[in-house]
Amino acid sequence: MKAIALLSGGLDSVVSMLKASQAADIILALTFDYGQRARENEIRAARATCIKYGIQHEVVPLPFMNTMKSGIIENSGIDDKQPWVPNRNGLFINVAACYAEDLGADWIVCGFNHEEGVDFPDNTQEFVSAVNEALKFSTLTGVKLISLVQDMDKAGIVKTALSMGIDLDDVWSCYRPGIKPCGQCPSCLRNREAYMKAGIRYD
Repeated sequence: MKAIALLSGGLDSVVSMLKASQAADIILALTFDYGQRARENEIRAARATCIKYGIQHEVVPLPFMNTMKSGIIENSGIDDKQPWVPNRNGLFINVAACYAEDLGADWIVCGFNHEEGVDFPDNTQEFVSAVNEALKFSTLTGVKLISLVQDMDKAGIVKTALSMGIDLDDVWSCYRPGIKPCGQCPSCLRNREAYMKAGIRYD
């Protein structure tokens, strides 16, 4: 099996990708630059992970998204308490499907999980199932979207990362730029709670 990973550099995508690597050859990891505030940190974290695990990495620029109304996009003028980006995951998956069909990959690996699926409909199993129905028609090779953390909450993902020997200092899940996570954005607040449940500090 061959797979392409959607890799933001955050905890969920890293864990899902490395779990998938136990069953498939990750031939490429894609990180998207769409004007998000934390793009430099995300790209740096994703690249470092790929270097560590010997995975080819590519950054895909999507400059047309720079002006979209989302709190995690730098030029939006909206507070990052509003993190939804219009059709972001749908777009990322379709771009990855182009690569996957062209390169002969069977899977697209994402980091969708149960906890974020409560707030974001494009993180749910229902969304994954619907995407896979569409991919039957939009690819000739039957590319399939999977997440190896789909049924997990954040605390479970943290514990899995630790059991796999993943260095949590190597990931970046914060919506904001900086030397260390801000501790205040929605992603940081969610991760702080998960880290506490797993018995470790988040800083």
